[in-house]
Amino acid sequence: MAVAIATFSLVAGCGATPVPTPSGPVVSTSSVAPAISTLPEATSTTAPSGSLEPVAARGADLELLVERLEAIHPNPFLDEGEAAFSDRVARIREDLGSMTDAGFLVAIMDLMGHRDRDAHSGAWAMAQTGSRLHAWPIWLWDFADGLRIVAAREPYDDVIGARVTMVGGASAEDAIATVESLVPRDNPSTLRGNLPIYLTLPEVLDELGLVQPGDAGLTLELLDGTTRELTPEPLPIETFRDWIFGVYGGRYPSGLPPDDDGPLYRQHHDLAFWTDAQTRPAMFYVGYNEVRRTSGSQTIDELASGITAAGAADPKRPIVVDLRNNGGGDNNTYGPLRRAIETVAHANPGAVALITGRGTFSAAGNFVTELLVGPEKAGIRLVGEPPGGGLNIYGDVEVVTLPNSGIVVLVSARYHEKAPGDTRLELTPDAPAEVSWADYLAGRDPVVEAALKP
Repeated sequence: MAVAIATFSLVAGCGATPVPTPSGPVVSTSSVAPAISTLPEATSTTAPSGSLEPVAARGADLELLVERLEAIHPNPFLDEGEAAFSDRVARIREDLGSMTDAGFLVAIMDLMGHRDRDAHSGAWAMAQTGSRLHAWPIWLWDFADGLRIVAAREPYDDVIGARVTMVGGASAEDAIATVESLVPRDNPSTLRGNLPIYLTLPEVLDELGLVQPGDAGLTLELLDGTTRELTPEPLPIETFRDWIFGVYGGRYPSGLPPDDDGPLYRQHHDLAFWTDAQTRPAMFYVGYNEVRRTSGSQTIDELASGITAAGAADPKRPIVVDLRNNGGGDNNTYGPLRRAIETVAHANPGAVALITGRGTFSAAGNFVTELLVGPEKAGIRLVGEPPGGGLNIYGDVEVVTLPNSGIVVLVSARYHEKAPGDTRLELTPDAPAEVSWADYLAGRDPVVEAALKP
């Protein structure tokens, strides 16, 4: 069914669990992706120092962040090394006197960005609170032909489908290159998924010089081919978060907006996992959207049994497990599903296809790595985009809220080594495929089509 270009649900207040508040660090003990709806609420360990002058206050926050990073992270400086990291900290310290509040936020984003295998860490835009950060009420997706608006809040819903050609005075390509260092990532696929929101943050764009006084925020190519300049009225980041969670039904957006009348990958985003025994085309489809033990009334053991039964009943029928919308969850829950897939794949090599994308992250990336990496692994095809989650990654965040600025920083506390000795940042699909803008508009899914090809 073709996709209707229309306003998505604009429900305010998505029912998400509390997000960090400007206080102090707190430990998250589960293997959970930094989906903001699942972050633990921070508890105070250091009282804000309102009497400090701005330079002293920012300096104290910077010192605390470095201290907490070294205390929490198992490899705080990663491949960069301590000397290079310390040089960047020193440059920030030298500039504290000339920084605005937004400038300090961008500096912290940059300090904690561009860290391969460490997408859980960073001053995530969506984790921020208060009035220090705003976002334009649009959601962007990076298609092969460029960035397009796939969700927009009224009164901007008439630009859904438009392609972004310029951000301020820069081309879309130059703007992407400019914000890239701020973005948490495990690998290039994560980066591609996480980056677009940073092009909708006016304070960030101003500080980076992308939007100058008098510039339009965005230049758009509309669906009819005409051009429009647009500077949307920004929302405080918490209001934006409530809106976008409303669009996505209370979930962190790791894919395209849901549509229960659209192709399978856009259906049932409210379920952690679900199945569809398709006859045309013939396949047993599994939408694996969250790494959890239960989904509604179904357990992961029941899902696993269903896959095993489907493989035994018709060995030639493809089994497609779609993880494009899976941003992670609890590593301790996917064992039965992994074993069922291995059983079917070993009995019927080539019958099982895993579909992954830029939003396949955290525990979902660990799940894929366990299935595909190692000398004994065979018989499973990887289809789609490289998983956004790396093979060996840092995760299990602690939330550190800097007491003077209120900036929220996530810091990984554990190393997940699912492929010892494997230095690759990402897995390369056997059958690369992605949804183009034309596919999205027409309601087609070329990725499932690729998964069904021998």
